[in-house]
Amino acid sequence: MNKRLWTAFAIMVAAVLAILIIWKNDQPNGDIDISGIDIEKLVTVEDIEKDNIPDHYIGNVNSKIIVIGYEDFACVHCAQLSSTFKNIMEDYQDRVLFIYRNFSLNYPNSIVSQSAAEAAYLLGGTESYWKMHELLFQDDSTWTGQAIPTERRRELLSQFAEETNLNVDDFLKAIENYRGNGILTKINRDSEMGKKAGITGTPVWFVNGKQVDELTDSAVRQAIDEALKSTE
Repeated sequence: MNKRLWTAFAIMVAAVLAILIIWKNDQPNGDIDISGIDIEKLVTVEDIEKDNIPDHYIGNVNSKIIVIGYEDFACVHCAQLSSTFKNIMEDYQDRVLFIYRNFSLNYPNSIVSQSAAEAAYLLGGTESYWKMHELLFQDDSTWTGQAIPTERRRELLSQFAEETNLNVDDFLKAIENYRGNGILTKINRDSEMGKKAGITGTPVWFVNGKQVDELTDSAVRQAIDEALKSTE
């Protein structure tokens, strides 16, 4: 191998190592202190440090029935079940509190897709978050495969921002700055809570702290109905 090829090879190896180091530093870790947080209840702005992102939820905040889902937008099973879970939340939201948390599986598109959802919240609040949540789960192939090339990813995210009525430039900048604007902290906190709950994969749903063993429409509804009946 001549000198030019050796130089090119060395540059390529250095670049790969740099990416791996950055990626390792971005993975959910145990640096987040959740010792003062009740993982079975809604995490509000009062429970966390200033400028951090609270739990995302739908439903009755005064309900005695709390359903918590841990998912990853890059998880194919989560994407396949998203429409089922959406229907369940719509049917029970007057009587039940539904909380959604990230649990990163460290797939190629895990961090960027989760960051997109959190960026939507930062820029547009709860309504924008759930719109982005639905867009990210709109099919089971976009984010669940190999890493999306940079230009294609930018194109997709820009389109999602427009559909969510967010400023595209601000949205892309928020995603790029995910380490410094609270997004990565939120992702890490969610994952730490998931680990504390004993989670190793996704999707996982809990009804009042009890994991639903079979994530089918009928099984989840049965678990919720039984919990509601127990409070009558």
